[in-house]
Amino acid sequence: MENVNVIRTGFMAPEFALADTQGEIFDLKDNLSGNFLCVCFFPDGDNDKVITYLRDLNQGFPATAAGLPINVIGVSPARSSRLKALKEKHKLNFPILSDPHLSVCSRYYIVNSYSPKPAVHFSVFIIDDAGIVRFRSSEIPGISRFSFDELKSEIPKLL
Repeated sequence: MENVNVIRTGFMAPEFALADTQGEIFDLKDNLSGNFLCVCFFPDGDNDKVITYLRDLNQGFPATAAGLPINVIGVSPARSSRLKALKEKHKLNFPILSDPHLSVCSRYYIVNSYSPKPAVHFSVFIIDDAGIVRFRSSEIPGISRFSFDELKSEIPKLL
């Protein structure tokens, strides 16, 4: 696996643009003005734990210490049609972007490239309105675990 600590808090978030489930292009830099962004990377497949995390993210967040809202987007290697069905089935109200070639996931260093089929580790990055990573958390079996409660408790501290 690539070093999942390559992009840490305080680092600039890698820029990207991907299509969402409606075919619209989502560009990171165009969506940072006046708010923070929670970028959630999740694996392909209907994993119960991942679905629970996505539902938790769907609840939204409190404002940051600076009073800025946090918008959520999801990024997955799954095909757009599959993500559209997932979004509808679980009534997710945030955009979900398809990264079938793992180009963005690789730039964020959250791909397990040592598995027989490269897979994405569930990871969350909070990016501020200047494009700086202010929080990150990944769930890597045997190494780290994602906690929605920890994420929610950190949000009000972000400037």
